[in-house]
Amino acid sequence: MSDSLDDSLSRRLSSLESDLGGVSLPGPAAARRRAAQRTRNQVTGGVLAGVAAVALGVFAVSPPDFVASPDPAGTPTDSPTPTTIPTTTPPTPTTPPPTTPPSSDPTSDESPDGGGQDGGGSGSLAVPPGTLIDLEYLVRGQESPSDWVEVPTGDSWLPCMPAAGSDAAAIAFQVDDYYRVEHIVEPAGPDAEARLAELRDGITSCADGGENSLIQVWQVTGVGDETYLLAWQGPPNTEETATYVEATLTRAGDFVEIVIRGGEGQDYNGVPQTNDAVEAISRLCAVVDTECPAQPQREQLYPEPVGDLDGWLTADDVAEAGLTDLTAGSEVADSTEIGMADYGFVGLMRDPFADGAESLERRDYSDPEDIGGAQLAQFRATFPDAASARAHYDALAAEAEQATQPGDVVENTGTVSGDGYDGTSWQLTNTEYGTSWLYGAAVSGNVVTAVYYGLIGDELTPDQMRQLIDLAAQRIGG
Repeated sequence: MSDSLDDSLSRRLSSLESDLGGVSLPGPAAARRRAAQRTRNQVTGGVLAGVAAVALGVFAVSPPDFVASPDPAGTPTDSPTPTTIPTTTPPTPTTPPPTTPPSSDPTSDESPDGGGQDGGGSGSLAVPPGTLIDLEYLVRGQESPSDWVEVPTGDSWLPCMPAAGSDAAAIAFQVDDYYRVEHIVEPAGPDAEARLAELRDGITSCADGGENSLIQVWQVTGVGDETYLLAWQGPPNTEETATYVEATLTRAGDFVEIVIRGGEGQDYNGVPQTNDAVEAISRLCAVVDTECPAQPQREQLYPEPVGDLDGWLTADDVAEAGLTDLTAGSEVADSTEIGMADYGFVGLMRDPFADGAESLERRDYSDPEDIGGAQLAQFRATFPDAASARAHYDALAAEAEQATQPGDVVENTGTVSGDGYDGTSWQLTNTEYGTSWLYGAAVSGNVVTAVYYGLIGDELTPDQMRQLIDLAAQRIGG
């Protein structure tokens, strides 16, 4: 990242956001590009992005660059695709498809895909040919496909890679020695649900202990009978980065599927995509000639969503103001513990501690499925008494009317008032960089709250920001 002031400030801040907020890097090309970048703190990454912006002397970002969690290259999107598997031999065309697994010929010795590890069979159940992913899937959509090669299974260097069962079919691909993808299909029969739970528990336990670090766990509906997405970091480590891994665990009828991908330098945590689950299940659907449309829906299990907190804006408040995607509120961070001495925004430069504040706390609101994307920040500065809080608010509001950097145009967009509180909102537009921010502050009792949001488009209006300031003032005191 360049330190030159001639560079676009939006690109600089976008880079900082990527360093700290995280993006999902699903392939080897991304591993090469990102190997030198870092994300070491999963909990306060969004907060630290504000700190980094202060170091630049401005908090502005180009709207198109504000979203930092692209779809994986070379994989299909989360659009509807086949995903539910029957578990008996398909019936005649006049009968609706059943929901129980197909049986395979137990006498067949054919390898499932003509490659990979032969699936064998468990009783009358075997992995059908054609279920394993292939090179076509890995390079799909890539303008310059990576140099994938098929490699032996069972000797993976990815941390927490589970072993395939004796009856499983498996295949592995690798780009040199820094990025790897593995796919396992197990014919688990009536024990499929228990087998999926065993695999999930084993990976989670491994990824959350020792040198490893569990980052995320999601449950997905609409893909197979049961699907989970997991992400973690662990060895092998390079000098400066850890190995980043994403896993897809899916159960469909009597089959369990695992797709694991990862490599060095992948220390970013975007939301794991459903692409691998959709591809794996759709292949199983295809070989048993079954229609099974999918509508993937994710729900975060870990870190467990925080929910609403007394004294802060609620998820309903944020949605009521128009930011319906920002459903996840972070933990409350003590600004002094993360090195912040003010509100971290160029439009609100007044130092609350210089005016006698006893504490300054921050909470962020974001889209849990778009890590590094749009974010609303709220602060609460607590003072020893109402008089000092009011004095700070008055000084903060007066200074907020003044531009502090070249190209800034500041507009007062209105005031709010209610039982024991007052507030003001503004819009800051920078003509040089083409950025725009809505923000405001309010005082109630001995607390001053401040809120700001960087516009990407027209998703928030000045009236809606003023509504947020009014709601934030009402929430003070719980």
